[in-house]
Amino acid sequence: MQPSVIVWDLETVPDLGGFAAAHDLVGKSDVEVREAIGDNPQLVTFNGNSFDLPVLRYRAMVHGVSAPGFSTRPYFNRYSEDAVDLCDVFSSFSPQGKATLHEISRVMGLPGKPKGFDGSEVERYYREGKIKEVADYCESDVIGTYQVWLRYELFRGTLSRDAFEASQINLANFINARSN
Repeated sequence: MQPSVIVWDLETVPDLGGFAAAHDLVGKSDVEVREAIGDNPQLVTFNGNSFDLPVLRYRAMVHGVSAPGFSTRPYFNRYSEDAVDLCDVFSSFSPQGKATLHEISRVMGLPGKPKGFDGSEVERYYREGKIKEVADYCESDVIGTYQVWLRYELFRGTLSRDAFEASQINLANFINARSN
């Protein structure tokens, strides 16, 4: 029997342009924006409380990885604003009210997940060496989550219409620059 292997990676970088737009810091230097972000940014996921954060926590503990920064903010506290799981928030933390990211995206007129590929395909694609397809799928989830989060922040009034539109333009510019 072949040994079991799970290859999993999580990488994040701050979106300085998006943060600047969301917090009326457009025109400020990167240093000033980073200072406004602070040491531990807010985590935004879709279904992250049920999947992403537990995987991150368990795998870190399995491999003896120290992550003291996670204790500076209550990232693992379900009802905090430090780690926002949009799936939980939209359903009022009720399993009966949960919708998928694809469903919510489509209702909002957003593209949703790519046709012909969903999370159940990741393992097969990985085994077939289709790493770029897996990365593209993952990126589409991140973009979709970001777009839904922007709508949520606009709804809550924590993001002005101008900041929302600037963030959308920054996202479109980022996507266009990557595809060229």
